[in-house]
Amino acid sequence: FRNAEVVQAMGMQEALYRRWRKVHQEAAGLLLRAAERGQAVAAVTRFFKLALQSMVLGVGALLVLQGELTGGMMIAASILMGRTLAPVEQLITVRRQWSQVRDAYRRLSTLLDQHPATPQRLQLPAPVGRVEVDALSLAPPGKTQLVVRETSFTLEPGDVLAVVGASGSGKSSLARALVGVWAPTAGTVRLDGAELSHWPAQQRGDAVGYMPQDVELFEGTVAENIARFHDAPSEAIVAAAQEAGVHELILRLPEGYDTRLGDRGAGLSGGQKQRIALARAMFGSPRLVVLDEPNSSLDEVGEQGLVRCIRRLRERRCTTVLVTHRPSALAEANKLLVMQDGKLQMFGPKDQLLARLAQARRPAPAAATPARVTAESGDA
Repeated sequence: FRNAEVVQAMGMQEALYRRWRKVHQEAAGLLLRAAERGQAVAAVTRFFKLALQSMVLGVGALLVLQGELTGGMMIAASILMGRTLAPVEQLITVRRQWSQVRDAYRRLSTLLDQHPATPQRLQLPAPVGRVEVDALSLAPPGKTQLVVRETSFTLEPGDVLAVVGASGSGKSSLARALVGVWAPTAGTVRLDGAELSHWPAQQRGDAVGYMPQDVELFEGTVAENIARFHDAPSEAIVAAAQEAGVHELILRLPEGYDTRLGDRGAGLSGGQKQRIALARAMFGSPRLVVLDEPNSSLDEVGEQGLVRCIRRLRERRCTTVLVTHRPSALAEANKLLVMQDGKLQMFGPKDQLLARLAQARRPAPAAATPARVTAESGDA
């Protein structure tokens, strides 16, 4: 359903239906086998229950006839036998629920082990935006294969870093580590000298602006999304929108800032989502802003607004990290980081690195041919 438009447009219905049908038939077969086995176990259990009760009554009747037992004792023994077998029968009946509870407990324990509770941290002074990455190695949660390896660099307040590299080189993974979404496998990421995990979660979140590559807006109004669903004054929301250059776009929406969005930002185009997500990243005057492909869906107007926004961030000495390939955003950066296969290849001032890259790509001068060498020798 989430990708219904793509499925319908490219005629994928039959192929996806066959795929679903195959999985469904396998699951139905397993359920049928489980039901048959369960019914067999239940039938055997009932057989033994009735057999034992009948045996108790038979033995009791024999003892009554022999005068060794009274009729009341025989009935009491039968009732006791039934009460004794009842928990066993119930345990067999609820075996499926017990299995589900056991599996759910294991999954929950694994999840909690992977994401331990965040301890209460001492409130630190407001950060100024100095970022230090030291020997950072990174793997996605639940995976062991590293996507970023042994990466180190330092950013001062006011730096605008452009991160470039081929697809799959680890740029987005690095961006997630810089905002604390992914924990380092090895190495550290520090904000103003303190590791990201040592900052109180709320204080760190207020000091960071993040725009992921896949923009996710939430069900609610445009103003609520920009304010990160905090109870914020209107002035702060409008200021963030103006700083992101999206104020005029929001005013043209049907109800302006009160326009209600559907799940995943339904009702907006891709470019509009990106521009509102940029305003959300700017909310609260953060000291570290990380933008992952912020102009992938922007038109010329939106790209100009993004460039002005980056310029404002640099002017108020906010540390900014851009994962981008567009020259317009790259022009505002003063530092450049080149990633390749998860490793840092180059880092430093942008102009110097661009000059080195241009020189490396410049073809070597062609060697002189023997005829030309002979002619030049004769002229000499």
